[in-house]
Amino acid sequence: MTAVITSVSSNASVTGIQMTPLTSMAQTMANNMAGGMTGTNIAAANTSVGNYFMVTDILHTQPMNPLASGSSGTATQDMKNYGMAIAAMSQSAKDMGMTSSSSMVTSMMSDASDGVMNGLMGNTPIMMGGMMTGSSMMTTTAGTSGLASEMATFITSSMNKSGVTATDMQTLMNHLTSSATGTIQSGGGTMMNGMVSGSVFNGSMSDSTVMAYSMTGGAMGAQLASGTTNSMGSFNLSLGAYSGPVMLKMSGGSYENLATGTTMPMLSGDVMTAVISNISSGSTITGIQITPLTSMAQAMANNTAGGMTGTNIATANTSVCNYFMVTDILQTMPMNAAVSGSGGTATTAMKNYGIAIAAMSQYAQTNSMTDPAALIKAMMNDASDGIMNGMMGGTSITMGGMGGGMMSGGTMMQSTAGTSGLATAMTTFMGSTWNKSGLTATDMQTLLNQLNSSNGTI
Repeated sequence: MTAVITSVSSNASVTGIQMTPLTSMAQTMANNMAGGMTGTNIAAANTSVGNYFMVTDILHTQPMNPLASGSSGTATQDMKNYGMAIAAMSQSAKDMGMTSSSSMVTSMMSDASDGVMNGLMGNTPIMMGGMMTGSSMMTTTAGTSGLASEMATFITSSMNKSGVTATDMQTLMNHLTSSATGTIQSGGGTMMNGMVSGSVFNGSMSDSTVMAYSMTGGAMGAQLASGTTNSMGSFNLSLGAYSGPVMLKMSGGSYENLATGTTMPMLSGDVMTAVISNISSGSTITGIQITPLTSMAQAMANNTAGGMTGTNIATANTSVCNYFMVTDILQTMPMNAAVSGSGGTATTAMKNYGIAIAAMSQYAQTNSMTDPAALIKAMMNDASDGIMNGMMGGTSITMGGMGGGMMSGGTMMQSTAGTSGLATAMTTFMGSTWNKSGLTATDMQTLLNQLNSSNGTI
């Protein structure tokens, strides 16, 4: 959750600030206005969200806690409206079968980002994460009449301990129900709807968190947006008016281990990243992939003199493309070798991409790694200096997630892990029962030859 304050004077103390789903909605809205989170845009967004939920000041009004017995007795109408609006979001999440109501907050932030509560970010439907049975599209009325209905449901539930009745909330419920267009904004700035969408892949993935960051001086800067992937690993994020290089980072969720067919969690510390050299303000970029290969390119760009500048990002992405014989690691969808017959419709670039990732899973399996996704971090470290030789500069890489018997008990990354070692793992995978693609080692011979003959230079 987030909150934005128009200004804090030097050495001043500001007290009583609330950070809630409503302040979070206002922050995403301000971020998407032309010029971004300026003082003027922040003030306009905070006021607009306050007006929408009939709360005078969302930053300083303390929401009533509906779970506290008799809490309505001392609450103002503003406090009641605030608390019951949040309770209605929790009720929505419960009724939709979401495993975490905080995922509803993320969806509401996305919906509010363009100033209209209609289940869309600009023209893109919002995917609801955290579902018990996968994901679904946000309904167009989730933030209007749907929220009013959920508020009514919560009021009559046993969880409402506040003493508030439907009569007390009728004005707000009528206001939400009658909001046909869902318009929040009441002036103060022009909305910008920059968007980035795509998929995460280390095998089929779901329920991961994807965050977008700005770049400042070649380094990761402020967070621009966050969202949860659906059951297919897809994500969409609203970047507002931001322009420049962008870093995407995903964590959490689960993936299908390509070498074993088992569903595995992304453990703490397991991440994948991708970097985009430039996004124009208000533009929409689709089909971006976040994979072990884009992660290696991000690590390489970050370690180049000057850091993650647009030029370094473009160079690193192209270099990793060439190393694995993939035309475009950012926008080529990897073939999923776990899908029967997937090789039949895949391009050569898609085959190389998917099988390279499968080879990494096989390498981790062959070497008894209890956390196969930890190999991604090791590969990122290995690629960071532009040479796949088991080292970062002159330092040997320690492998995480190791099981018993790994490399005769050793934990250091082999010098050939990213070259001939990966080619051997690829050959092993191609001959395994988990390779459902229909491809054989012969189909991958060109890439195998390149990895076997490589001195590791990316």
